[in-house]
Amino acid sequence: MTTAADRSEAPAATPEARRPLPVPAGFPRRFPVRDDGRRAVRYTLVANAARLGVRLALGGKLRVLGLENLPEKGPLIIASNHLSALDTLIVGGNTPGANYAMAKRELFGLRPVAWMWGGCNVFPVDRHTADRWALRTSIEALERGGRLILWVEGTRAEVAGMQRAEPGVGFLLRRVPCDVVPVAVWGSEKALVKGRKLPRRVPVTLQFGRPFTPDLSGPRRDHQGVADQVGTHIAALLPPEYRGVYAEAAAALLERRHVPHEVTDASP
Repeated sequence: MTTAADRSEAPAATPEARRPLPVPAGFPRRFPVRDDGRRAVRYTLVANAARLGVRLALGGKLRVLGLENLPEKGPLIIASNHLSALDTLIVGGNTPGANYAMAKRELFGLRPVAWMWGGCNVFPVDRHTADRWALRTSIEALERGGRLILWVEGTRAEVAGMQRAEPGVGFLLRRVPCDVVPVAVWGSEKALVKGRKLPRRVPVTLQFGRPFTPDLSGPRRDHQGVADQVGTHIAALLPPEYRGVYAEAAAALLERRHVPHEVTDASP
């Protein structure tokens, strides 16, 4: 549970943001629906539908690389960039096992939808605020050994380049130290251009990197510094034109490893 000291470390919020919003109507009273590390039936159905739907929509042009880098057990943060509305289906549908994830509260507006997301271990978050309920739920998921999927930029990038990771991922890692698997998606922004309802069949790549242990030796409240480590490792998996604000840091990381960027199962 979150203590008073933990609350003092959480990212700052406005007075309005500090008032917790009610759990959406239809969201399961018991969360997670299953606590044995396995998928609920609705989770399996939705994940299979997402994976199949994306592959059909892209016409077989989706490449999924590096799944062997994904540990079977947590605690673990699976940290991804975010370019398109397709990314949640691509990452969620192709990441094996029972994982947790946050989604913007607006997606939980209808009772059946809230019920469905809850059964998929997806819980609501009020973006760009210190949503303490979502933070507490994330912490509890990690503390029970779960694997948590995060889109570290907080929202989709407007252009094909990484935005700075939000400090929330750094806060979680200081609260529950664990390994991180960086995940990179690219090409999805061309598949589903903003304003289009149907995706185009273009090459899209989803790559899982090797787990790494963030350096937490810096100042206790430097959540942004830890978040930037995560952002750098994600960017190191991306082609140079997608690295955005982490271009220099990612190049330096690859140089230290003496690893040129190339899309293979053995990428960092």
